[in-house]
Amino acid sequence: MNYQVMPDLADDEYRELRADIAERGVQVPIEFDEDGNVLDGHHRLKACKELGITDYPTIIRYGMTEAEKRTHARKLNMLRRHLSQEQRRELIRAQLVEMPEKSDRQIAASLNVSDKTVGAQRKEMERTAEIPQFNTSIGTDGKERPRQVRRNEDYIPTIGVDYDTAEELAERFPEESRRLADAYCEERPRPHVSHNSGNNEWYTPQEYIDAARAVMGSIDLDPASSAAANVTVGADTYYTAHDDGLSKEWAGRVWMNPPYAGELIPLFCDKLKAHVERGDVTEAIILVNNATETSWFHNLISAASAVVFPKGRVRFYMPGGKSGTPLQGQAVIYAGDNRSKFLDVFGEFGWGCSV
Repeated sequence: MNYQVMPDLADDEYRELRADIAERGVQVPIEFDEDGNVLDGHHRLKACKELGITDYPTIIRYGMTEAEKRTHARKLNMLRRHLSQEQRRELIRAQLVEMPEKSDRQIAASLNVSDKTVGAQRKEMERTAEIPQFNTSIGTDGKERPRQVRRNEDYIPTIGVDYDTAEELAERFPEESRRLADAYCEERPRPHVSHNSGNNEWYTPQEYIDAARAVMGSIDLDPASSAAANVTVGADTYYTAHDDGLSKEWAGRVWMNPPYAGELIPLFCDKLKAHVERGDVTEAIILVNNATETSWFHNLISAASAVVFPKGRVRFYMPGGKSGTPLQGQAVIYAGDNRSKFLDVFGEFGWGCSV
């Protein structure tokens, strides 16, 4: 099966990629399904074959449906490639053609775009009859509900809309609507962390950065950051989503609070592990969900020397200064030779051990 959802790279782009792989090897793992079909990394694999490289990093994705494989490929292309607006629209259009019955919010989460962007594209495709117009949508719980269109800020979408808390819904509407918002959210099944699409704009509290500096001395690199986050982190070098940290070299002392989106966090953790094992990264402290049931957590911890589990969930802050708490607890993972110092400093936050 062919899951290449984007056109081939231009000749000059491919030559640049091939030259980079010849010099540095494959930096982002090539992804396959259990049958050996390439889900992501067609050009990387082609370059490896031409260069005679057989020892390249891989990830095997098991148990995905055909639709899930195509969605996965589209999302990775959205995240990694510097796409034009038209190319981004084409990926959204392909997703809407394949699953028009899904809500805008679900489509948006699957591609890591905004639901407004999906909604605008849906409206255009319905107008041109490229997709049918549905009066219902299927929510994250699999239930079918009437599709609601909010016409003004006084209207409360009590069905078919995904909000995490009654407060989040009620803040957007008049105070007299709080009772309806509470009733809606009490009936709505709570999300499980395994289905979390991930909030990629949760910044680390100052006390954790201060502790990281106490252990490592300074922070050379934050590969998953932003200008706002780096005001606190103060890394010498940081990569934003636009920079695409997954395509860059990582070295030195690294602080990483990776994107928590389900498709992104394994990529960042796998890349960090590879750099640690090669010796590029001399020390690293990583703040992640304590998702001990996941393969990415197992993979990351295998390159670590110590871990601390905070006593309570970390209260991150978001753009604008508002704080927020994720759905589950966190783990602070250390890779390096100074595990005693790490356990001493971060032990103030919770329970830790060598690994």
